[in-house]
This record gives sequence, structure tokens and C-alpha cells, in this order.
Amino acid sequence: EADIVYNDPEVQGIVVTSPTFTHPDICLNALKAGKDVLCEKPVAADMKTTAQVYDEAEKQGRVLFCAFNRRFDPALQSLEERVKKGEIGQIHRFKTSSRDSPLPTIEYLRISGGIFHDCAVHDIDECLWIMKELPTQVHTMAHCFTPAIAELDDVDTVSITMKFASGAIASIDLSRLSTYGYDQRTEVYGSKGMLMNHNTSPTNLRHSNVTGETAQPMYYSFPQRYAASYQQELVHFLNIIQGLEDPRVVKEDTLFSSYIAEACEESHRTGLPVSLSFDHLTSTPAVHEKVVSNGAESVPMEQEAKVTS
Repeated sequence: EADIVYNDPEVQGIVVTSPTFTHPDICLNALKAGKDVLCEKPVAADMKTTAQVYDEAEKQGRVLFCAFNRRFDPALQSLEERVKKGEIGQIHRFKTSSRDSPLPTIEYLRISGGIFHDCAVHDIDECLWIMKELPTQVHTMAHCFTPAIAELDDVDTVSITMKFASGAIASIDLSRLSTYGYDQRTEVYGSKGMLMNHNTSPTNLRHSNVTGETAQPMYYSFPQRYAASYQQELVHFLNIIQGLEDPRVVKEDTLFSSYIAEACEESHRTGLPVSLSFDHLTSTPAVHEKVVSNGAESVPMEQEAKVTS
């Protein structure tokens, strides 16, 4: 019955939220039918197929928008904007903690693509989006505490370190199981100060008395924590279809994050740091541009470490 959707002239855009292994075929069929596509990450389980789907979008003159939802979270949008304004000066450290709640089912994990492509890509994309710089090296340490996940040749606990040409260091802390709620934190530290995005709860209400202080638990899982971001990315997609906005996530964003995730997994499996080069992924020199208010020219993402606040 999918052909009914593909062939409907009144359908302008298609949203793909099916299992990862189905993404490429659905996206390709939709693009060939002349539809714009919003696809949940990842577009495909490997970079070659991801690039092929984007190439088809370019061939058809349609939009392929990969939904990295954190870019649409109000708190993280505010953090990114304030970093961009130079409030913390030159970035020294970037940190995220992303710990799942509840533990995903084994049935889901079996088709998820693994923790690096299912989870780490979100933190990697968030890091690149906020730092406006590409890493030169990654180093990963990981372990699996859950026997059923180990049987899938996957891990459930990961620590990723990324080094940048500017000297900045990023740290990503991942876990498949947080027993106390969906733990999502970001910290950006620089020469002029620090910005932090803490965990939130439905009301943020705290109660203090003679016995101490109690607080409402943090959000249970991602549908609750990122509800606003999912709504906003869908609005953005509808605006793209109507020609009101340009996509905030483009081909290079998706390929960069996927490439880095692959390097992180390689580092985990070899136990060695992995050096990175993005020349083979850059088809448009100024994909990520930052307009400097003093009238200087826009600077591509890979050169932004040289931009002063």
C-alpha cells in the first residue's frame, strides 16, 4: 500500500520513522516519486548507502532532511546561540551525558545499528553543531554489563574523547541503562565561563523541610524529554516543504556524524585512537558558515577554530 502514498499527488512530504534497515528503500522510493523526506536518523546503516540516498535527493531536486532532533530542543538552542555569541569565549571543553531509560528491548537493539550509530551520533551531531568545528582524533573506551547486549556484539557503556585543532576536547558519556530516569546533560566550558544544560522534570518543583529536600523525578524517557524538539523539527520540515526555511541539517552534517561514529566504534574495537580527515566528505566548501558580525567573510566549519569571539 506504500505506492498509494508515493503516487498521491497531494502528498508533498513523507516522514520516515520505521526501523533503520527500511530507511534507504523508503527514502529512495519517496524521492523518486517527487516527495520531500524527513527521515529519522540514521538515513542508512552505512555511509555509502547514506551518500547514495542524498545523491538521489539532489538528482530529483528534493529535500532529504535527517532528523537530529536535539538541534530543535529549546534549551540546547539557547545554549548554542549563547556559545555562538561568545559568552563563554574560546571553547576549552565540551561534555555530554546521555543515559537511556528504560533499557531498550533486545528486539530493538538487534536492528538498531549498535550504540555508536543509534546513540552516539546524537551527541556527536550536537557537539559539531555547538562547537562549529570538526575533530581531528577520537578515542573510545567501552564495556558491556548486559549479557544479552554482549551477545549482539554491542556494548552498553561508552566513553568517547574527541580532540580538535583548536585545542578543545569533547567528552561523550553514554549508557543504555539509567535506573533513575532519562539522563541528558550538556556542559560547554570556555575562557570566559561555562554554560550547562541540566536534567529537567515536568515541573522542576522542589520541596525542602527539616528532613531534607525532595524533587520530582526527571523525565522517564526520550518521548517526554524531547517532546518539544520533535514538534519543532516537524514544523521545520513543513516550512521546508513550503519554501519558508532552508534545512538546518544537510548532507554533510549527516555524513560527518556517521563518519565520526564509525571511527569511534573502530577505536573501541582496536583500543587505539583514530585520526580523522574529512576531505573525502566535503562536496560543498561552505556547508557550515558562520557570519561574523564585524563584516568578515563567512568561515567554513572546518576552519572555524580560527574565528575569534
